[in-house]
Amino acid sequence: MEPEQHDVIVIGAGIAGLSAAWDLRDRDVVVLERANRVGGRIRSEARGDLWLNLGAHVYAGDNSAAGTLMHEVGAEPRDIPGVLTGVSYKGKLVAEGPLELYPFKLPISLGGRASFVRTGLKLRKLVAEYGEMAKPRPGEEPAALQQRMLDFMDDQSFTQKLGVLQPEVDAFFRCTLTRGTGEPEQIAAGYGVGYFHLAWNQEDGLGRNIVGGPQTLIDGLAAPHGDRIRFGVNVTCVAQDADGVTVECDDNGTRRTLRAKAAIVTAPSHVTAEIVEGLPAATDAALRAITYGPMISAAFLTDEDGPRRWDDIYAIATPDRATSMLFNMGNVLMPKRVKGSSFMTYATANLARRIVGDSDEAILDLFQRDLEDTLPELKGHVVERLLHRVDPGIPYPFVGRSRIQPALMEPLGRIHLAGDYLGTWYAETSVWTARQAAAIAKTQ
Repeated sequence: MEPEQHDVIVIGAGIAGLSAAWDLRDRDVVVLERANRVGGRIRSEARGDLWLNLGAHVYAGDNSAAGTLMHEVGAEPRDIPGVLTGVSYKGKLVAEGPLELYPFKLPISLGGRASFVRTGLKLRKLVAEYGEMAKPRPGEEPAALQQRMLDFMDDQSFTQKLGVLQPEVDAFFRCTLTRGTGEPEQIAAGYGVGYFHLAWNQEDGLGRNIVGGPQTLIDGLAAPHGDRIRFGVNVTCVAQDADGVTVECDDNGTRRTLRAKAAIVTAPSHVTAEIVEGLPAATDAALRAITYGPMISAAFLTDEDGPRRWDDIYAIATPDRATSMLFNMGNVLMPKRVKGSSFMTYATANLARRIVGDSDEAILDLFQRDLEDTLPELKGHVVERLLHRVDPGIPYPFVGRSRIQPALMEPLGRIHLAGDYLGTWYAETSVWTARQAAAIAKTQ
């Protein structure tokens, strides 16, 4: 049979693949997705005024690649009005006042308080250095800024940079750092410092949520394509020649061959290395070196009514629990207070590894106990709960990660790579690498 012909083939229907396809919506483009839904790690489900969030939930501002895309699609990003630095420990919730005073408000030992303050002051200094380094320079391309961010403190782990912490204090910092699915002993110091920069400097970091949930962005990106997005398709080979690209795939049990002028591959790095033929040795090795950690997230819908003490809080760290963080999705709607609340929580890295073999119901029970221990007023008010397992989860920069970045960004002719593993900005990295790939594919 003659190969099926297209202008561009996009592999993967996560935010990277859909961003590329959005820019190619006036061309003959086809999107091949192995799963049965669009969005990849991004997932939410509407529930009246609220939504259950199970994937990515915070985004950069208007001047970012993701912010620009949201406005094009018609999604409604909104600044998060609530506190991003709440902490719940041994039954005590603290979410007010300077961070420096938290150790004196939480039930920790005198030695722990002293260690907490010393570590916090040191980290404050490092975060300030990171903030200066990460400021975009006039006319600077995203790739250049990303390389500089990867180079920052890339020669040692976060634990090596700050030193081994007292166990009581370690738990507080670990629950923030492991949001990226790596442990402090594994991640590069600069990447870890960058996480605290995001949390402590809302205006420079990821300080926006999408009203209605991030699925509104995903569905908007997918809308122009209809059945050009094909589900249940497992791509087995992507190869190029002088005239174009050939893609071999298993389409729901039927072998198919597709041809196009260009292909944009947005699969996880290890899958990309397996399916793309003829990669330069350095690029192949770099793709296989990327490290991912597991993530298990859950969403809970509740039916309480009236103002509650958590209404002005968006994020709560939970260092002594089976989960790392708790997020209040309804906070972005404030000052409007609707009936009920929607919460997202998750376990990543080693926390996720401990429970990955448990049933969905057992994990939901565990996570719900964490939720109700953190906010006891919710007992008896949970009316719906959903679980989302993601493995591989988020790629995290290991020590020395910056050295492989040039190989990952090397042009590959008619095959273009895009995805979050190409940097440290998650959805933002996915969007700008995808839109860059689409712009080049249009010329081929």
